[in-house]
Amino acid sequence: MAVRAQRRAQTGPLERILADFETVAAHLPESIVARAARRRAAEQLRQLGWPSHDEQWRYFSLRALDRLGTFIPAGAVTGSASAAVAPVASQELAQQERAQQELVLQELALPPSLPGFERRVYVDGMQFSGDAMPIQPRALEPSWLPEQRLGFLGDMFAVDAAVLRVSGAAAIELVFVTSARASGTAVYPRLRLELAADSRVTLVERHLGEPPALTLVCATVTAELARGAQLTHYRLQQCGRTTLFCDTLTARLHDEAHYRVRQVAVGASAGRTSARVRLAGAAAVASWHALAVGRAEQVHDCMLKVELAAPRSRSDEVFRGIADERARVAFSGHIHVEPSAPGAEARQSLRGLIEGEGEVDLRPRLEINTDDVSAQHGATTGRLDDALLFYLLSRGIDPPTARALLKWAFLSDVLRHIEIAQLRTEAERSAAGQLQDVLAVGAVG
Repeated sequence: MAVRAQRRAQTGPLERILADFETVAAHLPESIVARAARRRAAEQLRQLGWPSHDEQWRYFSLRALDRLGTFIPAGAVTGSASAAVAPVASQELAQQERAQQELVLQELALPPSLPGFERRVYVDGMQFSGDAMPIQPRALEPSWLPEQRLGFLGDMFAVDAAVLRVSGAAAIELVFVTSARASGTAVYPRLRLELAADSRVTLVERHLGEPPALTLVCATVTAELARGAQLTHYRLQQCGRTTLFCDTLTARLHDEAHYRVRQVAVGASAGRTSARVRLAGAAAVASWHALAVGRAEQVHDCMLKVELAAPRSRSDEVFRGIADERARVAFSGHIHVEPSAPGAEARQSLRGLIEGEGEVDLRPRLEINTDDVSAQHGATTGRLDDALLFYLLSRGIDPPTARALLKWAFLSDVLRHIEIAQLRTEAERSAAGQLQDVLAVGAVG
């Protein structure tokens, strides 16, 4: 046993991932991801290889994955990572899972439900509460970009999925919780959105939990918006510091569809978002507003690629990041305007604030292949504005309060776009909890 553990510790993450996959591949549920699709994902990951010196993976703590006990899903582990794995889909195991989840949920302090929203709770990637929807495996799983390659892990290992097929109007809250039972393993939340023509959906996606040992949360999200569909997608990542969090998202918009994202990242020891949004239909609109606040040695990294592929499509990106103490915050925004998109509009505003020995890296990129386009972008990184600080001090405001107010105004560029009052208050408190001076002066009610 000791020799096996030593050999495992000496192998790289990719070799460990593929070995863990072979251990459980035969037992993973066909209804979630078809077995052939899982195999294709494993082969594609093998061909791409593990990220190393790629600029797009410069910040996410890939080396921390070496300390992970296993990549096998928490719900599929019996005993230790090297123990035999029971069939995930068996009725007996499902009953055991439900009993364990009930105990887990009793110990978790979930935020209050949002008024008017249907809530569904997932524990360690498996549904605990809320109405389940029939799941059919898709004939074609998403094709992830090289900078999205961790999405293949979700295709390989997922044991459950949140599937939302909406026609009409809906308000839904999904809470993904990582429990202590998953400690030292991995969980694979999976979300699939399919919006019918002219539907109107408000979706809140939360990620919570603080297992006692290092745990990987690897989420995948796919969204298809039919003609005229509107999706407002709030995403809050509030995991504990023992979590390595990565989420991989792909969205496709048809004619006149509108996708609004409001993303807040404050948790995990290292967090990574790899997103691709394709505006495939005429007059489709994508609006992505995100903030990340890191302190101590946290890492928050986001890669967003928006492809404008149809006439009159529009993209609007806003990012605000604060790196305090020794934290690192990065945002890579790639806007690609294709020749098939005359009349396209693209706006990008990226700003980073450095405190202490923190580091902020903003990488805007515009790739335009048509003359009929309106595009603008700006990226600035630095410390608090001395002129504004002096102005506040000259009005009799003490230095700690002045600094706190400027930080809060900086983040409000994103927070004010959270239109659900209860959710905005929670996001404000989470962000303020990362900034001790803001918390100290009571900038948040």
